[in-house]
Amino acid sequence: MGMALFITSELMFFVAFFWAFFDASLLPKAFIEDYKDVFSGSLGIGIWPPEGIETFDPLDIPYLNTLILLLSGTTCTWAHHAVREGHNEEALQGLYLTVFLGGIFTLLQIYEYQHATFGFTEGIYPSTFYMATGFHGFHVLVGTLFLLVCLMRARKGHLTPERHFGFEAAAWYWHFVDVIWLFLYIAIYWWGR
Repeated sequence: MGMALFITSELMFFVAFFWAFFDASLLPKAFIEDYKDVFSGSLGIGIWPPEGIETFDPLDIPYLNTLILLLSGTTCTWAHHAVREGHNEEALQGLYLTVFLGGIFTLLQIYEYQHATFGFTEGIYPSTFYMATGFHGFHVLVGTLFLLVCLMRARKGHLTPERHFGFEAAAWYWHFVDVIWLFLYIAIYWWGR
């Protein structure tokens, strides 16, 4: 119950980030007179993303990261089922792959941030982009560490078909991270472009 409530509370953080992103993109709050260059047309419809922001190509690193997280969700599920069936070697293989993929995702996210053409404080788009994707990246890092602990426990034979809730909670968390990324990818990288 505690893990389910924790994941629910984390979901609310992401709802706030999505709210901020869509609020800023669909209904700009800037005064039209003060920010004439941000608006186009006589209706005062805002431009999104703001002029001067070069967004990431959704079919580049973000797409690769999407594939990596989807594959890691599969390997995590494979490891979970292997634990439930008492196949410790398969569980270890699945966990090794999942932790590896989580690390690759994190490295690609760092690479992406290093090559961004905008900084965190350069407007509402960069702020919401970095808060949402950065917070998600932090969750991937935490989930990877969570699964690494489960991997070490599996290597020592601590996970059995009857006693593996720590790993099950880690798997729930990892799938939560996967689903949030799909929403981030669609909303920020595709639609927000």
